[in-house]
Amino acid sequence: MPAPYVKLYVGDVIRTRKAHPCGGDVWVIERLGADVGIRCRTCGRFVLMDRIKLERRIRAFLQRGNEPPPAEPEPPKEEPPGPRPRKAASPAPEPRPRRRIVKRARP
Repeated sequence: MPAPYVKLYVGDVIRTRKAHPCGGDVWVIERLGADVGIRCRTCGRFVLMDRIKLERRIRAFLQRGNEPPPAEPEPPKEEPPGPRPRKAASPAPEPRPRRRIVKRARP
């Protein structure tokens, strides 16, 4: 069973286990999706990182963003299977003339 994912919001301020080459380890989340966009608080560099990779690197949340993620739409309700609608009858194609196979005698 896969582990549940960490709830991330735009505006979250996080501390990571690995420091950025500039020496900073505090980041602000600016974009969410399969890839998460984060900006270094020290130098201002923007980095795109896989969500799973970022979730493993988070050490602590310093501040939570106040923008909740968009609500997930409800799954469509299943309707009981009923009679299938019939396709409109297409005109039958004209039959192709049959080819005669002629066996020839060997010389």
